[in-house]
Amino acid sequence: MLQRRRSYLLLVVGLSLFFQACTEKARSPIYRKDWVQIKKIGKLTVLTENATLSFFEFKGKKMGFEYEILDTFCKANGLQLEVKVVSKIGDYIRMLKKGEGDIIAANLPIALHQEKYFQYTVPYYQTYQVLVQRKSDSLLTEPAHLAEKTIYVRKNSAYEKRLLALQEEIGAHIDIRYKRSLPLAEDLIQEVVNGRIKYTLVHENQARVAKDMHPILDISTRMSFEQRIAFAVRPKSKVLKQKMDLFLKTYLNSEAYKLLKKRYFDYISAAPTEILLAPRGAVSPFDALFKNAAQRYNLDWKLIAAVAFKESRFNPNARGFGGAYGMMQFMPNTGPHFGVYPESSPEVQINGGGRYLSSLYKRWSSIKDEQIRMQFTLASYNAGKGHIEDAQRLARAAGLNANVWDDNVALMVKKLKDPAFYRSEFVRCGAYRGAAPSYVAHVIEIYSRWK
Repeated sequence: MLQRRRSYLLLVVGLSLFFQACTEKARSPIYRKDWVQIKKIGKLTVLTENATLSFFEFKGKKMGFEYEILDTFCKANGLQLEVKVVSKIGDYIRMLKKGEGDIIAANLPIALHQEKYFQYTVPYYQTYQVLVQRKSDSLLTEPAHLAEKTIYVRKNSAYEKRLLALQEEIGAHIDIRYKRSLPLAEDLIQEVVNGRIKYTLVHENQARVAKDMHPILDISTRMSFEQRIAFAVRPKSKVLKQKMDLFLKTYLNSEAYKLLKKRYFDYISAAPTEILLAPRGAVSPFDALFKNAAQRYNLDWKLIAAVAFKESRFNPNARGFGGAYGMMQFMPNTGPHFGVYPESSPEVQINGGGRYLSSLYKRWSSIKDEQIRMQFTLASYNAGKGHIEDAQRLARAAGLNANVWDDNVALMVKKLKDPAFYRSEFVRCGAYRGAAPSYVAHVIEIYSRWK
C-alpha cells in the first residue's frame, strides 16, 4: 500500500515537472526568425548605434553610412527598416538572440571568435584602426610608442582586443582604460578633442569624419592591418544572410554605392581651402544676391550672408558630409523643397537659404524676443528643428525656461549626446552629436562683426 502511494506521488510529481517544463518551453520561444518571417511581417529590424557612420538623424533626415545601405536593401525587397539604438557591445548579442533585432550594423569588423554568436555578411568596407590624439610636438607615431601610455577604448571592443595584442607584440604594458558613462567611440574622440583624455583607438573611417569636424586631431598613426567591416545576423538566419550577400555583391559595384561613399568619405569638408575674395568694401562676392533674397523674405541680408560664410565660406560648389551641397549646405532631402539642387546657381542657392531661414523663423513665433528667436532659428538650421524641440522638452523637465537659448535649451542640446538624456522619454529624434550651440554663437559673432 505504502509502495503504491509512493509510486503515485512520484508519478504526480513527474507529470507536474513535465507539464511545467512544457509550459516554460512555450513561454520561452526559440527565435529562428528568418527571411520568410521577416517578409511576412514586412519589416527588418536593425540593431545599431547613434554614431556618424551607423545611424543618426540630421535636419529631419535619418542618415548614416550603414543605415543607407540597409535602407536601400529594404526598399529593394519591399520592407520597412526599423531602427533600435544600442550603446553597449554586449547588448547586441543578447538582443539578437532574443529576437529583438534581425541584423547588427555597428561598423563591425569581422572577428572569428564571434562566429558562435552570429554570422557575417559579405564585407561592405575595409578600414584599419588608428590612434586619435591632439596635434602636438610629441605625437605618438608608431605602436611601440604606446608602451606605458594610458589609452581609453570601448570595453569588449575590437580596439581593446587590438591593444591587448599590441602589448605582446611590443613587449610592454599598455594602460587600457574605459569610461563606462561614455560607451561609444565617438564619445571618446570628443574627450580627446576636449583634452580630458590623451588617446583613443578607433577605425580610420570614423576618425576621418571626426578630424574634419575637429582639425585639432591627428589620426595618422596606424595601429592595425586592414579589417573587413560587415553586418551580422543570427546563425540560424541563413536565408537572410543569403539575401544580404546577394544584394551586397551587386550593390558594392553600383554607382549608387560609389556615390554613397563620396557623400560620407570624399566630400567631407564644406569649406574650400581658399576663401572667395570679396570686392573692396563688400562682405562677399554675392552681396547683391543676399540683399535681393533678404528683401524677398524680410531678413537682414548680412544674417543670410553670415550663415553662408559659416556653412561654406561662400563656395557655391561646396560638398559637405552626408551629401550636403552648395553655399547654404542643403541636405539632399531638404534642398528640393526650396528649389535648390547641387547644380543650382548662386542666386537660387541664396534665395533657397533665405526662404529656409524665413520659414524656420516663422515656426518659432511663440518666442517673442527677436534675438532669442533668431538663436532658435539658427540652431534649427544647423541641427534640424526636431533636435531643438527635444532639447526644449528636456529643459522643461529640468525646470528651465524652454524659450531661452543661452544656459537653458543650448545646455540641453549639448546633453543630447549622452545616452542618459537621448534615451529619455522626452526625446523623439535620438542622439545629436553636432555643435549647434557653437554654430549659433559663431554665426551671430560673424553677423555682429558686419553690422
